[in-house]
Amino acid sequence: MRKILMATMFFCLSAAIVANAAGALAGSIKTVRGKCSVRRGTETIPAIAGFHLLEGDVLFTASDGHVGVIMHDGTRLSLGPDTELSIDKFVYDPSDGKFALLLKLGRGMLAYVSGKIASFSPEAVKVQTPVGLIGLRGTKFVVGLDLAGGPL
Repeated sequence: MRKILMATMFFCLSAAIVANAAGALAGSIKTVRGKCSVRRGTETIPAIAGFHLLEGDVLFTASDGHVGVIMHDGTRLSLGPDTELSIDKFVYDPSDGKFALLLKLGRGMLAYVSGKIASFSPEAVKVQTPVGLIGLRGTKFVVGLDLAGGPL
């Protein structure tokens, strides 16, 4: 009996460590058109509708790609072609009053519609780009970023 208890405790602890290392559950992919992928650590995974996104995931769209995402607080994201967006931080814990959303747009086009995090704590929402930081004070915006100098 003691061996079973110890094995169960070890399994639970191992599962907790793996879950923590993977990042917090942040949202889900709702729509995909064209070639899109998610980089999670060193693994690249084809993006499909229903795929769960974690804190730390990076979304990529190809020249024909579009992806729609709903975060767990209701925030909606839409990525256009040739886009790279990382979910660097996602905290939505209304019971403890903890909120944070940090997205990093490396390139491409992002349309954003705010969810509950922006309602409860507008200063907790940020979109970082290589050339600046967007602090959210409204509910919707679209940003396009082309570092190569070509048309978006």
